Amino acid sequence: MTTLHFGSFLELEVEVQQWDTIAVSTYFVVPTNLLPGAGRHLIGSTTLSPLRTSWRAVTPTLPPLSVTIGFNVTVALTIDVARAIVQVYAKVDAKALLGKVKVPGFPLTIQENWAYPWPKPPVRPIGKGQIAHVVVVMMENRSFDNLVGWLYKDTQNRPPLNIPPQASPTYDGLEDHRYWCPANAKDINPPDEEKVAETDRVYAIERASKFTVPNPDPLEQFRHMSYQLFGTETPTSPAPATMKGFVVNYADAIKEAGAKGKGADPKAIMQTYAPDQVPVLTALAKNFAICDRWFASVPCQTWPNRAFVHAGTSCGRVNNLDSDQDSNWPPDPKYYNTKTIFNVLHEVGVTWKVYADSPLPTLTRSQFITQLDNPLLIGHFRGFGEFKLDAQAGLLPAYSFLEPDFMLTKNDDHPPHDVAAGERFLYEVWQAVSTGAAWKNTLLVITCDEHGGCYDHVPPPWTAVKPDDSKSQKPFDFDRYGVRVPAIVVSPWVEPGTVFRARAADAPEGVEFDHTSILATLRDWQDLQTKAKAGWLKSRRIGAAPTLAGVLTRSAPRTDLPRIPTPSASSVLPSDTEMGLNDLQRSIVAAFIAASLPGKFGPAMYKTVASEVAKLKTVGDALRKLGRGVKAQSAPLLRAAPHRPKKTPASKRKRSKVKR
Repeated sequence: MTTLHFGSFLELEVEVQQWDTIAVSTYFVVPTNLLPGAGRHLIGSTTLSPLRTSWRAVTPTLPPLSVTIGFNVTVALTIDVARAIVQVYAKVDAKALLGKVKVPGFPLTIQENWAYPWPKPPVRPIGKGQIAHVVVVMMENRSFDNLVGWLYKDTQNRPPLNIPPQASPTYDGLEDHRYWCPANAKDINPPDEEKVAETDRVYAIERASKFTVPNPDPLEQFRHMSYQLFGTETPTSPAPATMKGFVVNYADAIKEAGAKGKGADPKAIMQTYAPDQVPVLTALAKNFAICDRWFASVPCQTWPNRAFVHAGTSCGRVNNLDSDQDSNWPPDPKYYNTKTIFNVLHEVGVTWKVYADSPLPTLTRSQFITQLDNPLLIGHFRGFGEFKLDAQAGLLPAYSFLEPDFMLTKNDDHPPHDVAAGERFLYEVWQAVSTGAAWKNTLLVITCDEHGGCYDHVPPPWTAVKPDDSKSQKPFDFDRYGVRVPAIVVSPWVEPGTVFRARAADAPEGVEFDHTSILATLRDWQDLQTKAKAGWLKSRRIGAAPTLAGVLTRSAPRTDLPRIPTPSASSVLPSDTEMGLNDLQRSIVAAFIAASLPGKFGPAMYKTVASEVAKLKTVGDALRKLGRGVKAQSAPLLRAAPHRPKKTPASKRKRSKVKR
């Protein structure tokens, strides 16, 4: 129990039992100079929760009327779950001489908000690691080769350590003048690729010419991704992906971009970032662990892949929209009416938050509005500034999911957004967790949702487990993974220089790491399948996925703190507000507009909102549409100065503001 003091007369003994449940005992304190009756007198006890948000008590005279002074006290407590505060109101009146004479200075009123801390999650094992906090950062639309293909070039793709172990460790990265795509469609799947002229080959090269490469945005719909991998939009199992269609498909993207693609070169899709261009990712991967066989869950766009990390299924969806073509309409959340990991955690009492580096609504809540629209859950969606403060104080929840800024500073890595801005965001995440009070019990995972049309040389296998029996949007059996994406695991329980893959003991043969491995890790870590019983997520993909337990191999946490280079602020380009809106940005704008409308979200509201969003062509259009509403509506929820939880020992008095 923690004792809180409000003025000279009121004390609360509180126990935070859960993020929305607090046991409270209220005491009236008679000062020692007012005798008889000095000391604490119990007014009453209650438990505040969503089932009982308010409590009120009126006392008889305390102490019993005497010839000295008697007190009458009214106390009211109200819990505000969304803001994580308890509103405290008390009115104290005092009279002397058997209640006949008023005492100067009374009645006295106390009004104060107490920002309560969420309970600290217990430490539980993941592998050999003792973990209290799992933090997942999901960036946008970059392939493995695009960002970390050259990570171990300096050692000829020989890292210090493999999991599972190999006699001679390997890293499946890029090599000079080895991996290529043809410039012409006729050469994608020739009878004899050796006969493709050297002049018609476009090789993957180290070092992007700009931090915004590729520009314009590559094509991401399901049919385009199939073409990038197979050279056809209709591949059949078990035909292996040749990974030769990227350049030809990017030429189509440039044509579709119209004026915005003027002067762009299709060969730019083969440009990849050198290690010194992404110093934060490079240093984290080398000082901790990286997986070189972590695949996007499906070979398609953002919303379906993010659905897999939150729910283990995309509900049959393989495109953001209903069509294979981009349009100005935002994706429709009605397709994602399925339970998420956040619902499960909520039901079993495991703390969680989604932190977003933006004043706009979070993408996670926007996508799963059918599941996460409960007003009592608003307090789970917070700003990045609060994440940094929570990490510093060791007050992160058990599970944190972080979103970058998809629209304002555009530090999400989505092409053609500035990769240097993404590096700065990841550096701030690293600084927050590594210098925080609970670093030794923290596991940080950094990945991307999908490859976004960026080149990668490793064929995704046809060994994915179909998650459920949802009707597929396109002819596709969900048996093929998407393209590889970076996946970096950071914790003091991880050996430096680790490159990991799925172990035979962890998953059925052929099953690879994908985004559902995060859910499988959370399941085992928190024993969610036992706790939730029938309420656990039904996805068969989660059931087959390897977990991260085998990556945390140290018997004791490391005491060294690697130096991660600070990205130069001057390398970040000014945000281009005339850049066209992508589907993801449209969905966030739609959620923002919907939040200002009365009633619950449904088909009619979607149609109204979507028609408004369809009129917006650029980021600048969206910002002008939102106007001051960005600050007025969402800032209090996401970026306001946080209600800093602070326990007050009984030995220290916290003075309230007292109105007389």
